[in-house]
Amino acid sequence: MTMNAVTMELLTRTRYAGSGANRDTTSAPGCLVRIYPAAGLGQVLTLTEKSILIGRDPAAQLSIDDDSVSRRHARIDQHASGHIVTDLGSTNGTYVSEARVTTQILAAGDRIRFGQQIFNYLSASSIEAQYHESVYRMMITDGLTQTRNRRFLMESLERELIRADRRKSPVCVLMMDLDRFKSVNDNWGHLAGDAVLVAFVQRTLSLLQGDDILARYGGEEFALMLPDTPGGEACLLAESIRRTIEHAPVQFDSHEIPVTVSIGVAEFQGNNIRDADDLLAVADQMLYVAKQSGRNQIRFQESRK
Repeated sequence: MTMNAVTMELLTRTRYAGSGANRDTTSAPGCLVRIYPAAGLGQVLTLTEKSILIGRDPAAQLSIDDDSVSRRHARIDQHASGHIVTDLGSTNGTYVSEARVTTQILAAGDRIRFGQQIFNYLSASSIEAQYHESVYRMMITDGLTQTRNRRFLMESLERELIRADRRKSPVCVLMMDLDRFKSVNDNWGHLAGDAVLVAFVQRTLSLLQGDDILARYGGEEFALMLPDTPGGEACLLAESIRRTIEHAPVQFDSHEIPVTVSIGVAEFQGNNIRDADDLLAVADQMLYVAKQSGRNQIRFQESRK
């Protein structure tokens, strides 16, 4: 489903749940909006029934064909003040806002995870505003890690380079790739791989400042834009990220998963870089050098006239 299709679907349902046919939003049912993975992005399940079974069972009201989801994974029941989600002894658990739960009353905006499938819960109150917020977030955010997506990064970087060229100020980009990530999925499963990606984002964000933009560029590759940051400072930050990731294995179930990251750094400061694609290409070249040189390291290249 394309983003335009997602938007139209949500807006259509908003009109139904909102002002259409003299319907008040406070009497509209809550719903689930799928935000991950991309294959089902934006699909909507309106919670009109008193009890809804979620699982791989074809008879479930929310039937999910995904091996990470148990046959009878969870149930959502109507509650006097909204809805309650209950895990039904699933193998991989039910999570609400990243915490594993047995039974949980849902609040507007909660992220609910069944295996690898992630949904936003929209409550009946103010549902129209929540729909619009969901549309906006899907357009700029990676559903799994909740960091920015590639589209948001590219648009922000183009604007920042124009500003930097006018002010003659530096901008740096870090391209970061988790080393041997395929072996994480192969050895511990895709849920473990997802946990590693989320942990990487959380740990990286803890080291950043307000104007820095971290985005999931694709798969296990992330890009970081650093406005008003010269190359030397960018490399110091890159080294802090590298050390933090190396020295903090990810805990998943009973496993301790070692993780390292390779990083390429590129700087723009009134040089021959024409646009965001050029700057990212230089950073990607440096990332390739870091990988070829043994991984778990940083490589930096300025691109001056």
